[in-house]
Amino acid sequence: MTAGPTGTTLALYGETHDVLARFGGWTAYLTGDERKRADAFSRPADREDYVAAHILVRVAAARVTGSPDTPGPAARTYGLVQRCERCGGAHGRPRLPAHPGLHVSLSHTRGAVAAACAIVPIGIDIEHWNEALDADADFPGMSARERLRLDAFSSVAHTHHAPSPRALAWLRLWTRKESLVKVGETTLDAMPEVDMSRLPMSEVPLRTWQRRVAHGRWAMTDWLDPGLRVTGTVSSAGAVAIERVAP
Repeated sequence: MTAGPTGTTLALYGETHDVLARFGGWTAYLTGDERKRADAFSRPADREDYVAAHILVRVAAARVTGSPDTPGPAARTYGLVQRCERCGGAHGRPRLPAHPGLHVSLSHTRGAVAAACAIVPIGIDIEHWNEALDADADFPGMSARERLRLDAFSSVAHTHHAPSPRALAWLRLWTRKESLVKVGETTLDAMPEVDMSRLPMSEVPLRTWQRRVAHGRWAMTDWLDPGLRVTGTVSSAGAVAIERVAP
């Protein structure tokens, strides 16, 4: 299976099982550091999520550069390196040393993964949701104004098989801010200093959808997939089309 050039930006997401089934050949091209990190997970499911995310980011990069999205002669050029700017550990913002003009980002959650590639900085985050999310929790990472907005959702009717509207709104804020962390705009510790209280937060948890918003110089594309029970955001300099990896 091959894919021609898709432009300069691409974001993909899908169920971990589907990514491994379709693109598992990339596993052979994981670096030693990636293999060590994968082996460090005690739960097999967490290990599979990690591996699938690191495979999917290679698929996204290959498609952006016009290469086959299954491993071919150029597969080794998509070796992923992560080095923490603080401690030097094998984590932190990912990059492709053999493709210095590309920016990549990846994320994994319970049973699902996401990845993005662009010729400009890009950050992506995906989170799993379910009806067990506590509507009354003191959610972290929020500004004072955002907390007021969240409280306004407390009286909104609860949809069956979905988290409370307040919890779902918090997840949206979290994925937006996490995508900014991934793109280098902020840090986890500084999340409460980022205020997105004026952006739309209401979600439709019963259908798959995408929505575009702007925060400062960043264009954000939100999405939600009720089939996978995931929600996510990708941030970049321009609008990004998000594609699901087909089962």
